[in-house]
Amino acid sequence: MSSNHPIHPDCARAIRRLMQINEPKRQDFLDLKTYGRDAYSEMGWDELQHYINEKTVVIVEQFEDEQNIMSALRWVARGLPPWLAIRKVRTDYAMYRYMKSV
Repeated sequence: MSSNHPIHPDCARAIRRLMQINEPKRQDFLDLKTYGRDAYSEMGWDELQHYINEKTVVIVEQFEDEQNIMSALRWVARGLPPWLAIRKVRTDYAMYRYMKSV
C-alpha cells in the first residue's frame, strides 16, 4: 500500500465503528488497527505538531513517553477523537508491556 493513501479503508471503517460504541471495551481498542503503514505512520514529531490544539493538548498532558504522544496524535490525524486516541494508545501500550513480560 502506498503512503499517498491517507488511511486503509478497513482502518477508516474500524474508526467509525469504534466511535459508534457507547462504552468501548479493551478488545474494541485492540481490534482497531492501521492495516499496514499509511501516510500517518511515517509522520514524525514536526508534522504531528500540527495536530496539537486546544482539543488535543490533553494527549501531551496524558503521556510522558514521546512515542505514546506521537502514536495518539497519529490516531487523531486518522480521525479518532482525542479521548479515544488516548485509550487506544494506553490499551496498546499495556498489551505491549504484557507481551514483553510473558
